[in-house]
Amino acid sequence: MGFLVASGVPERDAQMAMLAASRFTVGSVLEEQADTGPGGSTDLPADLPPIDHDSAFEAGLTLILDGLAHRAGVRGTPVGE
Repeated sequence: MGFLVASGVPERDAQMAMLAASRFTVGSVLEEQADTGPGGSTDLPADLPPIDHDSAFEAGLTLILDGLAHRAGVRGTPVGE
């Protein structure tokens, strides 16, 4: 959090970003652990491609970080590149 604040992110936004990233990480791990593997879930339509947990996690975390950068007005290289 200190890095975010030192980089110009308001303290409250830094706190909320850390909380969001932490909860997203825990939720992602729980979802991955609950995955029964190919064809094991009856909740999803049969034509829906399986979820690649690593790619989904990276994409979600990038969305969180890009939103933080946008809110904080950070310019330059997009997060994740």
